[in-house]
Amino acid sequence: MMAQQAIDSGLNFLSGLKSNQPGWYWEVADQRHPDHRIWPQSQYLLYITFKRFGRFDQANEIYLANDFKACAVDREIHANSRFCVLDNDAPPFYLASWSTAQLPNSYDEVALLGHYLALKGSTQEANRCGIYLKDKWNSQFRILGMDEGDRAADQGRGLFRLYKTALAGTLFARIGMIEDCQSTASELQTMQDSTGGWITDLNAQGRPSGVPNIETTCLTLVCLDCASKRRFSAAVT
Repeated sequence: MMAQQAIDSGLNFLSGLKSNQPGWYWEVADQRHPDHRIWPQSQYLLYITFKRFGRFDQANEIYLANDFKACAVDREIHANSRFCVLDNDAPPFYLASWSTAQLPNSYDEVALLGHYLALKGSTQEANRCGIYLKDKWNSQFRILGMDEGDRAADQGRGLFRLYKTALAGTLFARIGMIEDCQSTASELQTMQDSTGGWITDLNAQGRPSGVPNIETTCLTLVCLDCASKRRFSAAVT
């Protein structure tokens, strides 16, 4: 499948998650799944994803239906406090006061911090985040390896988290590591589910575990878009 076909399929998957409430989308499609919920942070991520791909009617509907300063359900921060840096909107970023003397333990936070530092013009520190993540790559599966939390998952057997790989790919684009972004996107494209979405978890043997969801699908689509454009461009407004 060509990259544009993969992107279109992914966007159609996301559109299919729309609930009966305008501007609200389910995290997963399966009504029996425990994650069949409306999560504020995912609505924000959908908003910036649809904007990026020019789906302004959907983006605007989400914007009008949601309070992005609401709690993000699973953490005591606003719904837009994590992924705001992907929309080139740094002020609400929850790691803004983080000291770069030591990088976060979680690889997704390293990627997001790298985006924030790049937005601030701290090029050397942003590059450090990208190089750090590249050094953590798993050569067998050609994706980002497991961080400390990932290794403890699945009763200690460990899980690879594809959304962290996608985030790393977006940072590679932001800091000019284009070939690394493109190789990341190519690998992620091979992992697209038949539904058009992407599943977050791979077990220690590299097999998918779970169902496609908003977060991983959105972040993967952003990574594919960066690879196609050969740069990290701001979402279209």
